[in-house]
Amino acid sequence: MLISVFSWAQQTPVQEQDSVKTGYSLGQIELPNPKSVIDAYTYDPVTNRYIYTASVDGFNINYPMILTPEEYEKLVRKETMRKYFYEKGLAADSKKGTEEAKKNLLPRYYVNNKFFEAIFGGNTIDVKPSGSVELDLGIRFTKQDNPSFSPRNRRTTAFDFNQRISMGLQGKVGTRLNVNINYDTQSTFAFQNLIKLDYAPTEDDILQKIEVGNVSFPISNSLIRGAQSLFGVKAQFQFGKTTFTGVFSEQKSQSKSITSQGGGTIQEFDFFALEYDSDKHYFLSQYFRNNYDNALRNYPVIDSRAQITRMEVWITNKQNRVSNTDNNLRNVIAIQDLGESRLSTTPDNEVVGTDLTLNPTLFNVPPNSPSDNANNKYNPLTIGQAGSFLNPSIREIATAGSGFNVTTSSSSTFSEGIDYSKLENARKLSQSEYTYHPQLGYISLNQKLQNDEVLAVAYQYTVGGEVFQVGEFANDGLESTTVDPTGVPTTQALLLKMLKGSLINVSEPSWDLMMKNIYQIPGGNQLQQQDFKFNILYQDPSPLNYISPVAGTPFPDENNPVLNIPYTVTQTPLLKVFNLDKLNFTNDPQPNGDGFFDFYPGITVDTQYGRIIFTTVEPFGKTIFDKLSIGTEDYDDPLLYNANQTKYVFRTLYKSTQAAALQESAKNKFKLKGSFKSTGGDGISLGAFNVPQGSVVVSAGGRILVEGLDYVVNYQAGKVQILDPSLLASNTPINVSLENNSVFGQQTKRFYGLNVEHKFNDKFLVGATFLKVSERPFTQKADYNQESVNNTIIGLNTNFSTEVPFFTRLVNKLPNIETEAPSNLS
Repeated sequence: MLISVFSWAQQTPVQEQDSVKTGYSLGQIELPNPKSVIDAYTYDPVTNRYIYTASVDGFNINYPMILTPEEYEKLVRKETMRKYFYEKGLAADSKKGTEEAKKNLLPRYYVNNKFFEAIFGGNTIDVKPSGSVELDLGIRFTKQDNPSFSPRNRRTTAFDFNQRISMGLQGKVGTRLNVNINYDTQSTFAFQNLIKLDYAPTEDDILQKIEVGNVSFPISNSLIRGAQSLFGVKAQFQFGKTTFTGVFSEQKSQSKSITSQGGGTIQEFDFFALEYDSDKHYFLSQYFRNNYDNALRNYPVIDSRAQITRMEVWITNKQNRVSNTDNNLRNVIAIQDLGESRLSTTPDNEVVGTDLTLNPTLFNVPPNSPSDNANNKYNPLTIGQAGSFLNPSIREIATAGSGFNVTTSSSSTFSEGIDYSKLENARKLSQSEYTYHPQLGYISLNQKLQNDEVLAVAYQYTVGGEVFQVGEFANDGLESTTVDPTGVPTTQALLLKMLKGSLINVSEPSWDLMMKNIYQIPGGNQLQQQDFKFNILYQDPSPLNYISPVAGTPFPDENNPVLNIPYTVTQTPLLKVFNLDKLNFTNDPQPNGDGFFDFYPGITVDTQYGRIIFTTVEPFGKTIFDKLSIGTEDYDDPLLYNANQTKYVFRTLYKSTQAAALQESAKNKFKLKGSFKSTGGDGISLGAFNVPQGSVVVSAGGRILVEGLDYVVNYQAGKVQILDPSLLASNTPINVSLENNSVFGQQTKRFYGLNVEHKFNDKFLVGATFLKVSERPFTQKADYNQESVNNTIIGLNTNFSTEVPFFTRLVNKLPNIETEAPSNLS
């Protein structure tokens, strides 16, 4: 079957319009149709009824509907609710709703109660929430074909959900109570979540204000500071011209003060003798440690002919410190006694880890010889030779334990981690990661070592033109890998001097290599001699800069010809007792010193990293022991100490760990205190971030400066910028007080106080303040440096301020000066 489809189209010719229009247009009139039917409710007071009618031109077109008042109210309520929900639905529509309608989606609540209205000043409750709540729900199913698991445990099904809440709420009850809530589950700090209820009655009421939640307690006077980051209750009462303000809260911040002068920040520091900079500074050998005191006896001249010319430092290779360069990775064997010589001929003063009773032929040189590989039988150049304590197995990491031909008193082999340490793929530090003193023979690491990390070195130095070397350098010709004739590769480890092993044993000589006479100043980088102050105090119980003899045991007399003591301790400043005051301000020798700390870079201070260096190895131990000795005591036997030595010598500080020395708190009374000035080119650094708004108070010369006029604060970065250049040029001390709530301890800190102010007039005010801060430790035993406090402050203050036109007229009498600015006296 064939199907054919045909289509035709007809084109209608277009008629051209005339170019000339004749006549005129009458326009178009549109009139809306009038509402013919009028629907209305009419109230009849006679019958007390509502009558619904539909009329046209006054004539009813149907039967009227009569409603009782109750029926009419029900009908109106129904229509109103329908209209209300229609408007709210329209407002919620993203396309049709207006911005003004979207802000009022929640209804305004009314409380029909006169007592409620009398308290809150109104009968409305208005709540405006904002934010979002997200909740992710899911199911996590895992299957593991692990034969070690039971068939039931190979499949697990668990719920997986995650919630995120970012909510803000602003509420107002009547006209007096305001509610502000801000909560975010992803906030960085807990103090960013705020809850505050603010009740403010009228100005004629006795109760002026009540705040609950995150409150602040500022105080107008500059001598006693209040607090900003508080969580509790605050109330303010007014009786005529007298105002009482009280608070009971928990403090979530720490208060601190900073003094700036000349554009820089003057920061104070204080710490006790126990807080030396541990696990960062090490002597290169016992030889340098034993000669340290003598080398600095007549500083600034260093009595040492040694000059270190070459250094390599190796440490344990941790994942967070890997450089992934083959040039800096190598297998090493660190030996404690490598390069050491005997200190003296006394058997109990050997300062080596090898037992000389079992190995009397250890040393090849006389006592007190400079450190060198050839000093003893651990010489890397004599491995495998007759008499050497090392055999070729020492070169391989796997067989290093059997590479010693020596016995110890504890076992037939050396103890790994104490006598020696082996490191596979140890990392060589770059020269920017440590510094060393070429004459005194010690190194300082930029980063503190962990307890299980090993530190080993190889160095070369000269003494009077003679070259000495300890350890092996990576580029001295010892290949890291060798291949024997059969084609089997073998690794070769470098032999180094061990300064710190992976195990800590205070009875080993390597413990003495860690320096305990260097103290780190917090934040004291780039120290300058100008405005630097340092002093040593003895706190018993108030801090004094000298020590007093025990009753019945006087200090040694410098005029005693039998003792031949060239110094005295009686009424002597502790800086001089500890050999830190021998020079004047220009670092020239001065008899009896000038009473101030000798700021000498490289000897007493490390200006780059902010460290204080004592000129003796054990200042609070052997140094003070010698100055209190009468000639019959033994430093290693505390039972033979005299009464003064028993009280002041802190031997445990150097012969044990810091944790063990902490238990001897009666000796830890030497306090190191001072201040330094840091540069402030970009403003005064507050040393804190996310500082609470309004907690920064700046004063200069007793006058409180005005924020925005005299200074600006960057609360996020923790910087204060002084806007008045004349104030900086005047070198006037600027005091900055602030609160830091970014980091605070776990201790519960209670803060409560009362501030009373009586205002006689607009010019004269008298006030009184009572504050109390108490802490409760997180546990029953307080941690070190986290001791609880219980402080009370009571103060009186007055303020008088008035205009003095006479001062303005007096200034105008000066030549070329004319001003109309008012003068104030406060």
